[in-house]
Amino acid sequence: MKLVKRLGALLLAGILLATTLCACVKKENDAPDGMMVASAAGVDYMLYVPTTWNLNTFYGVSGAYRDASAQSAVSVQTYASATLASAEGENRNALFWQTSVLPQIESRALNGDVKAYTADEAHAAHALYLGGAPAEYRHVTALVPAREGERETLHFVYVIAERSGSFYVLSFSGTEAAYKLCESDLDKIIAEFAFAETPYTPSKTAWKPAKVKEVPGGMKIASSDEVAYRFFAPETWTVDAYQRIFAAVEPNDRTNVSVVAYLPAESGMSAEEFHQMTIDLMAKTSGEGAYEAIAEKEGKLGGVAAMDYEFRYTVGGAVYHYRQLVAPYRGMFYTMTYTATETHYGEHLEEFERMATELIFR
Repeated sequence: MKLVKRLGALLLAGILLATTLCACVKKENDAPDGMMVASAAGVDYMLYVPTTWNLNTFYGVSGAYRDASAQSAVSVQTYASATLASAEGENRNALFWQTSVLPQIESRALNGDVKAYTADEAHAAHALYLGGAPAEYRHVTALVPAREGERETLHFVYVIAERSGSFYVLSFSGTEAAYKLCESDLDKIIAEFAFAETPYTPSKTAWKPAKVKEVPGGMKIASSDEVAYRFFAPETWTVDAYQRIFAAVEPNDRTNVSVVAYLPAESGMSAEEFHQMTIDLMAKTSGEGAYEAIAEKEGKLGGVAAMDYEFRYTVGGAVYHYRQLVAPYRGMFYTMTYTATETHYGEHLEEFERMATELIFR
């Protein structure tokens, strides 16, 4: 039986954090009681979340969400700290919040209206440290656009620590109701976070590479025999067999390309309708203002006619630039999604376009 990913896997959490594959998994043996590992393979820290949450570790981003019906996501991201200039003795964690994180929240907020939330002193007290490293804790609320012209208040919680040349940013974003549900869980998540001396390796892989007779020059197989296509990625990119989504990551700047299949609930859906459905889900997960359309045109994926969309999407306060090809094929929709930061977006477009050309439908 062909492997089919439901639409939840298309939410672009790069990363994000925001995918909605609704299946809890068992904790690993070294996780605290009642918790499970939410770290992506290869990271140098352990993020634990309650076993009642849903993991969201696709595209190499560590994270999870509490409820698929409302924004309620926690994630950890790292940023190089060497480029942040500071005066001697200055609180660099607070400076990173002020110069890099807060402006992204303000850009989403209506009229830039972001307010400090002061009713969670218990969190702030133990969040002076993250995994033993001195940390800066911030909790703000912002009024952001919601569906159909409405507005809603979102909570943004950040714990920021600098270690070994990087800022580690543990963040939570959620609606008012979601925050109340997650408040005690968030305490545990922050308290149990730990740095690791060796990269995290899950206990087993999720899939095995497909057996193919011929691989395009300079490329390698990045999908299994379970799906109705062959996905090839550049040899220098990393293919993570620990994730159920077939994706390849450029190791230096974390640009990634993924391929996902979706079976429509009803026949006759167009690529445009499919894309609008993903936009609606992204708005539900991250807020109405998180998606910004840039361009759309006709294209091809593996020789099959496709729609080619370019857009930006804000996840956990970080802005990502996307290209997504959507191709209908034998009753299914197949998407190939290119995800990068704005800085690196143009660097790997030729590689993405070759991946789209070399993809083979079976």
